[in-house]
Amino acid sequence: MKALFIVINQNKLFYGLQLLLIFFVVFLLLFFSRTEGFIWLNQCHTIFLRSFFENITLFGDGWFILLTVVLLLFMKQYRFLAFVLLLSYISSGLFSQLLKNIVSAPRPSVYFGIHKVSYVVDTFSSSRIGFSSFPSGHTASFFAFATVLSLYCRKKAVCICLLLASMLVGYSRIYLAHHFLIDVFVGAVIGVLFGSLSVIWVKIILSSPLIRKWKKVTQTSDSEFPNPYFN
Repeated sequence: MKALFIVINQNKLFYGLQLLLIFFVVFLLLFFSRTEGFIWLNQCHTIFLRSFFENITLFGDGWFILLTVVLLLFMKQYRFLAFVLLLSYISSGLFSQLLKNIVSAPRPSVYFGIHKVSYVVDTFSSSRIGFSSFPSGHTASFFAFATVLSLYCRKKAVCICLLLASMLVGYSRIYLAHHFLIDVFVGAVIGVLFGSLSVIWVKIILSSPLIRKWKKVTQTSDSEFPNPYFN
C-alpha cells in the first residue's frame, strides 16, 4: 500500500485527472439509468463518426498493445517499459475476463431485446452479442497501457493526450453498442489500477535477492534496469 501511495504522489497530475473523470462518470451513473445513459451517449450517429470510432476502438485490441511491446523490445532503452506494459496488459485482461465470466452481463443488443426497449441504433447490426458486457476489456487494456506510459513519461501534455485517447477508446465501446457506461467505467478503473500495480510489482521483482544476485554474477549495471517508479 505504501508503494502505491508513492506512485500516486509522484504522478499527481495523472491521478488528479483520473479522479475528475471518475467524479464525472459517477455523476452520470447516479442520474441516468443504464438504458437512459446508453441512449443519451448515443444521440449523434453519422457515417463519419461510426468509421472514426470503429478505428479508435482498435487501440484497445490486444494486437495493438502486443505489437507495441514487441517494437519496444527491439530498443534496449525501452525493454523495461515493454515488460511493464506486457504485465499490465496480461493482469488487467485476466481480471476483466474473470469478472466477465462471473457477472455474465448482457451486451446492449441483448439487453434491449430482453427488456423490449424499442430504441435501436444502426451499430446494433455490427455489435457483439452475448453475456460478456461487464466490464469492458478493451477499455481496461487501453487504460492500463495509458497508465504505464503516463507514469513513464510524466509530461503534462503526454498525460493529457493519453487520457483523452483513453476516453475516446472507452466511448467508442458505447458508441458501437458493445458496452454500457458502467462496463466502460469499471474497465477504466481496472486499467488504471493494474497499470499502477504493474509498476509496483516490477519494483518488487527487481528488488528481490535473486535478481540482485543475478545482476552481480552477470555484472549487469543498474542503468539497464530503470527505476520502476519512472523517476
